[in-house]
Amino acid sequence: MPTAAPDFPGCDPVSLPTWDDVWAYDGRIEYWLRETGTAWVMRDAGPVHENAPNLLSELLTRMCLERGSRFLLAGAVYLMELDADGRPRQVLVGDQTIYLDRSVWRPRDPAIVLGVDPLPDVILEVDHTTDIRRNKLPVYEAWGFPEVWVDTPDESSPSRPRGLRPGLTIYVLDDGRRFRVADESRAFPTWTAAQLHAALNESRLSARTLADLTRVGRRLGRQEGTTPDDDPQLGRHRRQAHDAGLRAGRAEGLTRGRAEGLTQGRAEGLTRGRAEGIARQRTFLGRLVAQKFGPRAAERTAVLLTGIEDPDRLAEAGDLIIACDDGDDLLSRLS
Repeated sequence: MPTAAPDFPGCDPVSLPTWDDVWAYDGRIEYWLRETGTAWVMRDAGPVHENAPNLLSELLTRMCLERGSRFLLAGAVYLMELDADGRPRQVLVGDQTIYLDRSVWRPRDPAIVLGVDPLPDVILEVDHTTDIRRNKLPVYEAWGFPEVWVDTPDESSPSRPRGLRPGLTIYVLDDGRRFRVADESRAFPTWTAAQLHAALNESRLSARTLADLTRVGRRLGRQEGTTPDDDPQLGRHRRQAHDAGLRAGRAEGLTRGRAEGLTQGRAEGLTRGRAEGIARQRTFLGRLVAQKFGPRAAERTAVLLTGIEDPDRLAEAGDLIIACDDGDDLLSRLS
């Protein structure tokens, strides 16, 4: 842990002797140490740097729909260590702060205090023109933060420190003592560093990222005992769609039956309406597979769906299409 004012790449030192000075300062502070009276302030906090934490908020909001419950995103909040007298001694500021359980901590001034407040499950740092591996990451490790994501955006910068390449690195704390680099997140199981980086650097939401959000969100929901139906917005839409489908099927069958004017005609109309509804459901699933996995997977899926007449089983097939990572996985599970 630093004990003297270190060198923070991409930051400028500013004299701020007291915590009151820090609190009143209008600028993006990365690190402050009372012993030196120095704050290190980001030099180039532009749109590229701010894009990733904002986009992560959007992605996790979508994931909450699939999980069926909300996260707490505290943003760039102060992370503070106190001295023995209870005075602020050392402060870090990350780019995004994530709690999986929003009930464990309530945002309040002035900071998340080490040893007083529960630590967040994940901190996101963006190294566009900075390098937190030098001096800042060791503080996170010494304080026992469970997981830190460090993303270097695809868009380059002339002032980017040497040795930084585009990509995202996941650091997880082992035995409460040492960070190690992990291929996937511990807090968000199966979400890999490569998938995270792609999601934070794409210009529009891709089918692959949407599949990742669905997969991870539903896995977190299973751990918590929640489903998309527990989300007020998505649950309402799912119930409305289900009810509308039932009403449309009944209405179409009854209309055909009345037109034929006989009990037999009514039965045939109901059967025909149900068959046409199932056919439309198969067609919709085929378009969904084609959009997500391509025409080859869509053709093979159409063959497998031909033998399914039960609307509930077709709905389960739709859930598989959303949850699967690739076409081969989908075809294997449908088979």
